[in-house]
Amino acid sequence: AVASERGEGVTASSRRSMELALVAFVTLGVGTAVGNNYYFISASLHSEKLFGFTFFDSDDATIQFPASYMTYAWCFLGPKMLAAGITGCAWDAAAPGSQRRQDLVRNTPLLLGLGQFVMGIGPLLTSDNAVLYCGLMTAGWATGSMSVLVPILTLEWYGRDHWIRMFSVLMTVATLGMFTSYGLMQIDWEYSHAASANTTRGYDDEAWEQWSELSVDDVADNSGDGWGMCAHQASCFRAAFIIQAAMCAGATLVAHKMFRTAHEKSVFAYRGGGSGSY
Repeated sequence: AVASERGEGVTASSRRSMELALVAFVTLGVGTAVGNNYYFISASLHSEKLFGFTFFDSDDATIQFPASYMTYAWCFLGPKMLAAGITGCAWDAAAPGSQRRQDLVRNTPLLLGLGQFVMGIGPLLTSDNAVLYCGLMTAGWATGSMSVLVPILTLEWYGRDHWIRMFSVLMTVATLGMFTSYGLMQIDWEYSHAASANTTRGYDDEAWEQWSELSVDDVADNSGDGWGMCAHQASCFRAAFIIQAAMCAGATLVAHKMFRTAHEKSVFAYRGGGSGSY
């Protein structure tokens, strides 16, 4: 009977490990890929108006387009840093096994998925720059939050004896998730420009050759040629955003399932290892 219970505990622990790995794969993978591609994403979704007011591009605008991509970098990095601190403090303030701790994990991929959905569908409904701000800020927040939750969950579920090994595995999985999201956006970008009927700059050999010969000054101008030939083309990453939103929805469901039996401490901790609290 003891051997049977021990086997069931190992099986359940392995299942929870795979579920946590999937959540990290999607959340950190998608969030990091979006953050690193903000330059081209911002060129694709950039608009002159924010909440109906003109702040960009026009002659009397507050911010001109070549300088605005630094603002977009902050939209990702600012929430990322804030989320890292706030999530850690919120976890410590919540009681072990509380609904609040569960919500911190479940809501992170959910928030990221909503942001991806907004960037994919939003431009079909409005040209307002709030779409881009929403997408970058939610991606930054989710990335910062999950960057803190992964080591917390690894330490509490598996104990100090297994922490480094499990954390290394999860971060490797997250790296694979980043490459997957990069691949989705790259494929979407290429197919969007290959079918150039809906774009002003088709992705073809001649356009690529012209882009590759641009000087630094040319890239910085307002023509948009230095922005991956994707300036003001909201369709460049639309399919990738929608697919990634679906991935995040799946990760949210997995995170919910991951906590259904989390009160059984032996499921989460190796024998002699962690406390099994969450």
